[in-house]
Amino acid sequence: MVPQIRAARVNGDLKHLFIYTSFFPCMPYNPELLIDSIAMDNVHGADYLSNKAIEVLVTVSLHEDAPCVDVLHELLWSIGIRLVSSRPSMAPLANKIGYLFNELEKTTDLNSYRSRLRKLASNLVRRSEKSKKRIAEYLETVAVDAETVFTYSYSSTVIDVIRENRYENILVTESRPTLEGKLLAEKLGEEGFNVLLVIDAAAGVYVPNADICIIGADSVQYDGSVVNKVGSSLLGYAALDHNIPFYVLCDTSKFNVLNYLGKTIEPEMKPPDEVAEPMLNVTIGNPYFEVVPPRLITGVITEKGLMEPLDIRTNMEFMRRYVEPFITVNSR
Repeated sequence: MVPQIRAARVNGDLKHLFIYTSFFPCMPYNPELLIDSIAMDNVHGADYLSNKAIEVLVTVSLHEDAPCVDVLHELLWSIGIRLVSSRPSMAPLANKIGYLFNELEKTTDLNSYRSRLRKLASNLVRRSEKSKKRIAEYLETVAVDAETVFTYSYSSTVIDVIRENRYENILVTESRPTLEGKLLAEKLGEEGFNVLLVIDAAAGVYVPNADICIIGADSVQYDGSVVNKVGSSLLGYAALDHNIPFYVLCDTSKFNVLNYLGKTIEPEMKPPDEVAEPMLNVTIGNPYFEVVPPRLITGVITEKGLMEPLDIRTNMEFMRRYVEPFITVNSR
């Protein structure tokens, strides 16, 4: 039986273990709200949300007054399962949470257990930041003379690569209905980049002005296809038609190992009222993600370099031990 979540604080001597403040700066402790903050976030990408999910586990571990390590571990595992299930299209949640529990030894001392969890979580976030720098370096080697880039939606990896490589011109569409592209444009514009923001339907008009197209990924599937914000394929088709390289930038935590192991990932649908008010005899569709086929993708660039489907599957085979427990849970 999963223990009931209780909002009890740990002793003050553990407060120094908090490692993040950016995700929940003013939110009162409530595990259900923390989980919902992952499930309901329609703006940020998989890397950001997976790191935020890791912080949820750290935060719960510090606030729950568990009587022993076994009870706390069982509670954190139950929350980890819920976090993974809350965003099925985002592979890093399963990969990072699975890795965390694979490496987390159950000590007899609660403080040691919490400290070990905090250290593993911190290392995961640092690894994510290092990966972005390596992705930027690999992109520069395959797109040496690129000055103008076209991107879509909001990806923290793409933003950091743009910053790292200092591209002169950025083209981006709004990314309706929640306008993540507008947020990206605003952020880069405030940092001094020359940004052109256009409506989604105009992507094909402006693609010929780009040297390369780059998108992030919520997950990469075993055949080399990519799950990303709906509309990504249209940009890919436009790039293919105009012979513009179309790269996917992500670290290997985006590899969808659950998909590799045979789990079907259902596409996430979001509320119709984000698109329009109800209308008589009108059904409103609001899918958030789609599969971008490999034939549209020039290459998937990770912290390990440019990867072909065989390379992707080889890495997935190594990573399977981290996510197999989620397959077992879902098969019960």
